[in-house]
Amino acid sequence: MTTHRRRRRAALTAVALGAAWLGMAPSPVAAAECPQQLPSCIVVSVVSTSGGQTTVLTEYTVSPADLQPLTDEALNAKPYALRKNPASKGGKVDTRPIAQGQRVTVNTLLKTLDPNLLGTATYLETPNAAGVPAVLSPADLADPDAPDDTDGDGQPDTVYPFVDRLAPAVFVTPSGRLGYIRPLRDADEDTNASDYFQVTGRLDLTVHTTGSLLAPSVTSSNGTELDLDGRTTFSVTFAEKPRTRVVSTTWDFGDGSVKGTKREKPSKSYAERGTYAVAVAVRTSDGSYGRSAPVEVKVAKPPKAPTSGSGGGDGLGGGGGLPAPYDPFDGGLDVPQDVPEELAPDDVPEDVPSAPVDDGLEPVEGYVLAGAELVPGGTPESIPGTQSSTAPAPATQASTRQRIATWTVAALAVLLLVGVGAASESRWLRHRLRHLRRAA
Repeated sequence: MTTHRRRRRAALTAVALGAAWLGMAPSPVAAAECPQQLPSCIVVSVVSTSGGQTTVLTEYTVSPADLQPLTDEALNAKPYALRKNPASKGGKVDTRPIAQGQRVTVNTLLKTLDPNLLGTATYLETPNAAGVPAVLSPADLADPDAPDDTDGDGQPDTVYPFVDRLAPAVFVTPSGRLGYIRPLRDADEDTNASDYFQVTGRLDLTVHTTGSLLAPSVTSSNGTELDLDGRTTFSVTFAEKPRTRVVSTTWDFGDGSVKGTKREKPSKSYAERGTYAVAVAVRTSDGSYGRSAPVEVKVAKPPKAPTSGSGGGDGLGGGGGLPAPYDPFDGGLDVPQDVPEELAPDDVPEDVPSAPVDDGLEPVEGYVLAGAELVPGGTPESIPGTQSSTAPAPATQASTRQRIATWTVAALAVLLLVGVGAASESRWLRHRLRHLRRAA
């Protein structure tokens, strides 16, 4: 019984700590169920964030039946398109029928709930099923039917941000599910696959009255081409530095791992080859939010080290080859660039002899041998290094001569030893004979 009580008390403590952590998190307020026991609904929350704490100012609940009179039939007839990857990465536009059902633009929904919401909103946030928010700026909430030229001067005051004048919209499917879709901003590079989703139950739209949209970007310390198990450090940079402190960064490393941390420079390594899309989401203490465009990181096996050669080479660093000739101007001395014009060789006529240089030596006839001193009565042939034959003897001939000389010296040494031994033996023999004669 005591063990059971301890386990229950520990479980209750864990639940309390988890609830306290969720209350301190700066993410927008969201609930799993609809109010008023509705099976499905859209909850529009107007929030303000300060010091990392989010306060709900107003909350609206919209049922699928409430969307019926707001449905725009002309909007229902327009086709939406999706793209998962940019055109530069081989991505193609998917033109299959999507977001079928009763569509209502976000602009129409907000104006119906409160005409002042569009004027107070700094941005709008709609998390998908994976918790990744789709965000809209105030310019994205413009009325698609409003003219671009509002002052009548013939020049557009604003440029509508979406292709074919489509608008971000919520919709109800024929089966009763709720969904959200954001159209493409341009026909080439924009992607919106993550901004099209359906939910069962509750769809949240959060209107922020503080903060703004950020534009973070991801960089890798070792570039976007990595080796297997090679570690790199990702960092986040901003086109415009946030005005308040960053309270959370959520990293999506593209391999299924997501890391939430306050660190702006996490390290990462990949154990499998492939291409990974790395992105980061940032939130600041005033409610500002931004998600970077994904950066593709390619991971492959490291190249094999070059094997050492058995010789040869080209003399320029090849294995076993001769070293390159020394060049004093290759990374060493600087070649003078400011040569006076009067010393330039192109300015000297070819038929004008150059002036003699006084080097302190008296002119002589014949050859001058540098570095050698003539001996009185000597000849150039007696001076080392001045013989007529300058070609060295082949290596085989020199080796043969050396062996002959060595064997000759050895033979002479043997003969000398034999001669010495014979002389010693002769003296011993004469001495022995002399001793025998005396004895007789």
